[in-house]
Amino acid sequence: MTDEKLWKRPLTIAIGSVKYVVKSARDAAWLLADKWPVLTGESFVRALRACAAVLEGKRGGGHARQALIAAARDANLQIEG
Repeated sequence: MTDEKLWKRPLTIAIGSVKYVVKSARDAAWLLADKWPVLTGESFVRALRACAAVLEGKRGGGHARQALIAAARDANLQIEG
């Protein structure tokens, strides 16, 4: 079973000149897999694993949200929300 719940507070993450609105763990996983500029490092790997855990129903959505924020900070990306 997957956790498809939307986050109470979406995030907007700027990668280059494009801003992505992230509303769920599924959105976060897509952004990390397809658009993320830094594909190495502990925070990136933790964020991917956190998204997987949420999508597998093992963790709540906030777990992926916090991991994505940490990965964005480590990648020096602008975060809103």
